[in-house]
Amino acid sequence: MASMLRKITAEDRREAADALDDLKATLAYAGAQLPSPGIDWNCASATGIVLIDLGAAPTSVVRQIVDVLRLGVRAQREQANQQAWYPAIGSTILLTTDGGTPLPAKVVGANGKLISVRLESWIPS
Repeated sequence: MASMLRKITAEDRREAADALDDLKATLAYAGAQLPSPGIDWNCASATGIVLIDLGAAPTSVVRQIVDVLRLGVRAQREQANQQAWYPAIGSTILLTTDGGTPLPAKVVGANGKLISVRLESWIPS
């Protein structure tokens, strides 16, 4: 039974090892380190569920990790709140030449990657 379970959980065990490596590398980059993380291989061979043991950590380390997580969550929320701005079709926008000359233009199309405009008037200098 144990060898069959080992075969079934092989990918889960590899994924757990990769996840733990990623966690340790990310925390190290942020200047934090868990003192004794590991993978509970015994649980995996008995239940088929692979558990990552984060180990015991002093309060100072837990606070460092919380700070890292808060920064990540904050950055993720800020990124989600930043929506791209696209002018409405039919609206007039003001473009400028390299020399600073204003060029009024009418928006004739807009999608997630491209804004099409038609110059209202332009007199080359």
